Amino acid sequence: MVHDCISTQILVDGTLRSAADVQIPEGATVIYDVLRVMDGVPLFVEDHSVRFFKSFDLSGRVRPFEEVLFEQSINQFIHQYGVVNGNIRCVYSISATEQSQFLVYEIKHSYPTAEMYAQGVPCGTFIGERANPNVKQEAAVKNNAYKKIAETGVYEVLLVDSQNNVTEGSKSNTFFVKGDTIVTALAQDVLCGITRLQIIDLIHLLHIPLEERKIALSELQDFDAAFISGTSPKVLPIRCVDAVEYKVQNAVVQRLAEAYDKQIFEYIENYKRKK
Repeated sequence: MVHDCISTQILVDGTLRSAADVQIPEGATVIYDVLRVMDGVPLFVEDHSVRFFKSFDLSGRVRPFEEVLFEQSINQFIHQYGVVNGNIRCVYSISATEQSQFLVYEIKHSYPTAEMYAQGVPCGTFIGERANPNVKQEAAVKNNAYKKIAETGVYEVLLVDSQNNVTEGSKSNTFFVKGDTIVTALAQDVLCGITRLQIIDLIHLLHIPLEERKIALSELQDFDAAFISGTSPKVLPIRCVDAVEYKVQNAVVQRLAEAYDKQIFEYIENYKRKK
């Protein structure tokens, strides 16, 4: 049984099998991606495909199959298993003996409530950094960060690197607002989430000033507002990071959140027309 799977079936190399009969070998190398399904549509699946295969390139591994199979497998699982809304996890595992498998299955999701969007969420900080931020691969830092979230009760923890710079969330990307300018970490220092890429494109389209740079932990108190982005939270305001409080009802954040929701709606409609 795959530990994070909530579906009773898993697509394994193109064949739907009982989840009870599927395992990821202990100690296997795992490259994965998570995407959101809304109204039966895999959101921004083309971008997820690019990132999935980029992880192979950056880790020095040969791409295991043609890119078209990635989207086909996801749609096959969605339609055969009947996913309407939820989160899908795609996993390519390589055992110690180089036995590989490509899995697609549903995982537990937790979407922010209307109250969280209105009042913002509390976040903490966690000292840790990924060895190769742009490779979406299982890492100890993520598991340790999740433990701190469980212990402290915050919604998310922001990773702080060895130079005391804030980089990203354990499962999200992070943005800060000062006046009318949005500030975020350098792409080379973070796992560039699909939502982050969409948000940055929207920032440019809306002509909002953007700075991509190092963000010192000591300067968090200088920002007016902050938000996280990700597959599940979309654009979610941050109420506080540790003892630093932010304005939740910020015009820049609200404008961006509305634009992103509109983009999702348009993507779903266009995807359905294509199919």
